[in-house]
Amino acid sequence: MDDDGKRRLEGAYEAEGARLRAWLGTKLDRETAEDLAHEVFLRALANLDSLEPVRDLGAWLWRSARNAVIDAWRSRSKRPSLAEDDFEGVVDEALAGAHDALEREELLEALAEAITRLPPGQREVIEAQALRGESFASIAARTGTPPDTLAARKRYALARLRRTLESYV
Repeated sequence: MDDDGKRRLEGAYEAEGARLRAWLGTKLDRETAEDLAHEVFLRALANLDSLEPVRDLGAWLWRSARNAVIDAWRSRSKRPSLAEDDFEGVVDEALAGAHDALEREELLEALAEAITRLPPGQREVIEAQALRGESFASIAARTGTPPDTLAARKRYALARLRRTLESYV
């Protein structure tokens, strides 16, 4: 690494760093945006010798940041999502720990009780979507609540139910 390359990178950081972090912040949560901004500049520093032929280091940094955002979005989409059968997964996990019919019956009673203790919005989503089989779209149309909000409520409800059932068994 020569001093000229380091100066180019420092100049690009001064010129583009704040705007690049701000742009990343519009695409991702703040912490992830900060992390990606640092990664982009670290990647540039690590490859400084190979970047010498690059005429516009700022453009390279922006392209690298855009690619990092796309990678972050892709990795999010590959995470396990809450499919409609996740409620059954929670119940199946809990029932797997029950050793006999009496324990399973007690567990299902505890589940029914735990559902009644959920906050009203979460309970409504679990009852409508997981028990009656309604889609998020039909619940949204009926209640006026956006589907993303319903999905979040279901996630919170499933997490509560999972904790309740884990402590029960």
